[in-house]
Amino acid sequence: MAAEAHPASKDSIIITFGDKTRLIIYGEDRQELEKLLKYDLNALLRDLGARLDTIQGDTKIYYDELDGRDYLKDKSEADKDKNYVRIGLRGIRIKDGDTEVNITSRGVDIKDGGERVRIGSVDKDSTDKDDDDEQVTRIRKVNRYSSPRKGFNINIGLNAYGDNQPMGYNVSDYDLRPFGSRFVSLGIVRSATIARGNSVGLHMDFGLNASWYNLMFDGSNTVEKIATGVAFVPLMSRDNTPLELAKSKLTVPYINLSLMPTISFPKAAVSYISAGVYGGYRLGGYTKTKLAGNGDKDHVRSNFYFNDFRYGAAFELGIRNFPDLFVNYDFNTLFEDSRGPAVRMVSFGIRL
Repeated sequence: MAAEAHPASKDSIIITFGDKTRLIIYGEDRQELEKLLKYDLNALLRDLGARLDTIQGDTKIYYDELDGRDYLKDKSEADKDKNYVRIGLRGIRIKDGDTEVNITSRGVDIKDGGERVRIGSVDKDSTDKDDDDEQVTRIRKVNRYSSPRKGFNINIGLNAYGDNQPMGYNVSDYDLRPFGSRFVSLGIVRSATIARGNSVGLHMDFGLNASWYNLMFDGSNTVEKIATGVAFVPLMSRDNTPLELAKSKLTVPYINLSLMPTISFPKAAVSYISAGVYGGYRLGGYTKTKLAGNGDKDHVRSNFYFNDFRYGAAFELGIRNFPDLFVNYDFNTLFEDSRGPAVRMVSFGIRL
């Protein structure tokens, strides 16, 4: 079978076999055509013949696509001319034609033919020298992080009297059980970052939450609302004898807003320090009693001369790998003036 080779324009080769068959080889440039020397064309033709033998009938048009890399004489060079995406411990490597992209912890390295661009952090003491034909762009990497308080939060802790002025009441009548008086808060925090650095950040946190004061009294007294104020008295039976209570609790729920400037330390044992103010509006109130004998429970709903608003100062300390700590202190009293003891509440515990 005779063949004639005719050079054509635009770096292509046309090989004519007889009058009706032609093999056209086209390359972007002369260097691409020279790569043909690396391929086993005999193996390619044998494979093509085997494919033609499988064709049945009188086929006028036949089309198939072969991967030329399968016919390289040196299989170790197959990946050099192959596009790929590789993900490993050292980073991500992407090859698309003459463009190669390497993404590692040090930055992004882009090589497009003979031109190279590097985007990433560079140490001040680095002594690496770039080739004369490389264009290098260096951008200092900056840590991006937000306030650790951002998101959904649950505060669980205890209540106590931060300030207790009896105002004519007997203190023992409304003493609290230390571990029975619990504070619970559920809320969400949104944050705006004011400034950030490699080791510290400043944020302004805005919070919305619902909280409950659960005040469990020590003894068998409960709270009653009378004309002149509140009274802390025993619960009486029908025959006017005092009943022994297993539990006597006063619950006050609030909806609150908070504003908390926060300093975060992303690389330190103390993850953040936050201090600010809060204000809340009371949503109701009730007492709950449980008899010691038969366990009967009773609820009485009333405002009990509570102040409708609460406001105060808050402090939080974040500790890495440990629940965060919080403290809230009310500036105003729990009850209205001259309607009950002048007590200011303090709550403390852990934040989840």
